[in-house]
Amino acid sequence: MLDRYAQPENDPARLAERREVLTDQLAWLADEAEALAPLLADLPEWAVSETALPGERSVRAALARIAALDAGPRYAWLRALAAAPAGAAPALQGDEPVLDAADVAARSLRELLADVRSARTALLERLAGLSESVWAAEATLDGEPATLYDVTLRIARDDADELRAIAYRLHEATVGGSLGGGR
Repeated sequence: MLDRYAQPENDPARLAERREVLTDQLAWLADEAEALAPLLADLPEWAVSETALPGERSVRAALARIAALDAGPRYAWLRALAAAPAGAAPALQGDEPVLDAADVAARSLRELLADVRSARTALLERLAGLSESVWAAEATLDGEPATLYDVTLRIARDDADELRAIAYRLHEATVGGSLGGGR
């Protein structure tokens, strides 16, 4: 099980509270991305387009990744869960989106942040339309048993990891000035 929410108590009020908390957490990302906009706008281009270490994502790539995940695999997960017949356990895959580096580099931060908001809004609208039975239905996510509670928790954790990485980049670019060789 991915988390304790995989086997939630059956109390309807408690389940509703958990759904609300998880949905609110997912909605928070769009607000956080919007709050980052003025901070990111003040950084030099190298600080949002380059990485300090190989294998890291730039701020631009992180934002593009979140939007692509929400619009692609994550939205598909919700569709698959909603369409699954009762008792069926759909297999969900956590596929990484393939990002076109040139496209990401050519887009403004404002456009990337708008993509995050748009994709997350669509994801939240789809999530809001799912019934309690869909939330409780069994599925697998990357081969592990999961419910929609687990899926939304995984998305929230992934968001937190990406935003933490962006925060570190902001900190280093503004305080340390050491990113990308401290240009």
